[in-house]
Amino acid sequence: MNDKIANILAAFETFDGIYKRDEVDAALALQDEITPHLIGILESVLAEPVAYAQRPNYFGHMYAIQLLGHFREPRAHDVIVGLASLPPEIPHDLFGDTITESLASILFATCGGSVERIKALLLNREADEYCRNAAARASAYAVVEGVVSREEILALFGSLFNGDEADLDSYFWSFVASSVCNLYPEELMPVIKKAFADGLIFDGFIGPESFERALRQGRERSLRAPKDELERYVPDDFHDRMSWWACFRPAPRVPRSPAPLVEKRSRPKGKKRPKSRPPRKKKKRRQ
Repeated sequence: MNDKIANILAAFETFDGIYKRDEVDAALALQDEITPHLIGILESVLAEPVAYAQRPNYFGHMYAIQLLGHFREPRAHDVIVGLASLPPEIPHDLFGDTITESLASILFATCGGSVERIKALLLNREADEYCRNAAARASAYAVVEGVVSREEILALFGSLFNGDEADLDSYFWSFVASSVCNLYPEELMPVIKKAFADGLIFDGFIGPESFERALRQGRERSLRAPKDELERYVPDDFHDRMSWWACFRPAPRVPRSPAPLVEKRSRPKGKKRPKSRPPRKKKKRRQ
């Protein structure tokens, strides 16, 4: 490793509230040379995920996964799927809101035209439900980008409402139903209606009216939703992908007050559990 790459990676390692714009520009200019080292960072995290999760100011893996997604690097796909397949909570401890936001686009961008590992993540009952949701969304991206047929992915989605694909209090089926809706649900409406009747889909997350609206709008408009989402998470300019994160914004100035203020330490974007988690359903007994 030459000194320039070593300096870039060293700058990425520690979170200090400053977006490393100059180092990102240098990494973008050295894509071929730096890519193996970025993959190596993720491999190190996968080898010792709990140890890295306990390093609250470590940030190298955040730059690594975002850059590799931007590079559309297929050599990174296996390790990214491996990280997304870690037991529940660990992916969130490592990557925070990336799991619920850009992981799906990163999975798709690095798949190299094959969705087999993405499918495996979707089917992995031991994986975190939000990571499985990212796999469902990535599968929808693959459809709208012409990588795989809509019929193939809908057939896969339609096979996932038997009730034994996740714990009964899981939002797994609600997540998959949302992706079904975005791919135009006409062929799977009998499956979806039964899933609602069986209590698998939480209608506070996605209700029957969403499917009725998709059917009224038609296939072309439904398919626009995952395409728009993918475009939002894969901007052409890498800085538009990451520099806006809340953890890189200066804290607003607080007006003076005669009363003492309690200082709240801001936490990196990648180090907190997403707040957008849907409320849990009460766990049902198996009949």
